[in-house]
Amino acid sequence: MNDFDDDALEDFFAAARANPPRVTADLQARILADAEALMPKSNLLKLPWHRALWQLFGGAAGLSGLATAAAVGIWVGVAPPDGMPDLAGQFVSGTWDVETVDTAEVDTEIEFGGFGWDMEES
Repeated sequence: MNDFDDDALEDFFAAARANPPRVTADLQARILADAEALMPKSNLLKLPWHRALWQLFGGAAGLSGLATAAAVGIWVGVAPPDGMPDLAGQFVSGTWDVETVDTAEVDTEIEFGGFGWDMEES
C-alpha cells in the first residue's frame, strides 16, 4: 500500500464519523421492551432468606466452589508451600523478616521478605 491508499481510506473513515447512524426513539423503546420481556423474573424477595441466599450463591455448584476456594486459601495461608513467604506465621509470632541488600543492585536498603518481594528477583 502507498500513501494514496491510506489517504483514501482515511477519507472514508472521516465520512463515516461525520454521519454516524442514529437510532430512533421508537426503535430504542421497542428494543428495551423486548429485552425486558425476555429477562427472567426474580422471585428472590418472595423466598425465605435461606433459600434466597442459596440461589444468590448459585446453588450447590456455587457454594461448593466457594467452600473449596476458602479452604484452599486458609490452607495456603496457614501452611504455605516451600518457596512462599509464611505471612501467617510471621503475623502470629510478631516477627517480620527484614533483609539488607547491596544498594548497588537495588535502590532500597531494606527489603521486606514477608511480602513476597524477595521472590521477584534473585
